[in-house]
Amino acid sequence: MSIKLIVTDMDGTLLNENIEITSRAAHAIARAQDAGLDFAVATGRTVDSGYTLVKEHGLTCPFIELNGARLFDRDEQLQFTRAIDKEDTKSLIQILHHYGVHHEFITQDATYSKQSLADYVEAFKAVFQSINKSLTDEEATKIVSERLHNLNVQKVDNYDFLYQDFNVQVLKTLANATDDLSILRDIQTDVEKELPDLIVTSASTNNLEINNIHANKGKAVAEYAASQGYKASEVITIGDNINDLTMLEWADHSYAVANAHTKAKEVAAYHAPSHTEDAVAQIIERVLDGKSLRF
Repeated sequence: MSIKLIVTDMDGTLLNENIEITSRAAHAIARAQDAGLDFAVATGRTVDSGYTLVKEHGLTCPFIELNGARLFDRDEQLQFTRAIDKEDTKSLIQILHHYGVHHEFITQDATYSKQSLADYVEAFKAVFQSINKSLTDEEATKIVSERLHNLNVQKVDNYDFLYQDFNVQVLKTLANATDDLSILRDIQTDVEKELPDLIVTSASTNNLEINNIHANKGKAVAEYAASQGYKASEVITIGDNINDLTMLEWADHSYAVANAHTKAKEVAAYHAPSHTEDAVAQIIERVLDGKSLRF
């Protein structure tokens, strides 16, 4: 067995409970790259909100953002974009308006929402606290505030420009719920029934993430691997949630961390420790030290 590429999710996987890449993980990644292994990130985050955490440690790597909507090489050069179609965007706006949940549209330039700042903060605090159980309200508020800055969140009165302006690319749509989570299941049912060119996933129990059906982590990882000449048998993928399923299913050697969603654990080839125990670092160390991939 020869592993040539390791790809990891961020929130709930590479990032610890404080939304950080630990020094152990950064050292393991650098050690892997020095040994000639390719390392990449595949996340629901954007480059601005995710790659910055990688670069803080002096690391560079290919970066798949927004669940596969765009791929950047290690020099942050854009390799492809898979946006949501204009007609699908218009239909999504109607569906989300009908249900009245907090939602937003992420484009290549900014994130647009109709919600007030206070509602926005509360919705995303619930998302981050569902992934990182130990976060206090104060810590979660700080993280959401940073998200507001990194995503250039803009409050708007209507979304018409999203499907009328062909210079705007809707890369991902989010729907969040804080109380009645059943409403998310209803939205997912409607989207999957009415909009077959979209894929619905999630990164926590409190949210839905909607993308172009070709913008998924599995397809993005497969295409990057093919461009480098790697086979599925030479790739490790690591994740924790529904938006990771496609890449966990694609790679022969896939890991669900201990804190992962049940479905991720069902499709992954192996199970790993929790993200609070430096799961990604431990996996990389096993590869480099020639140990069995199974913990």
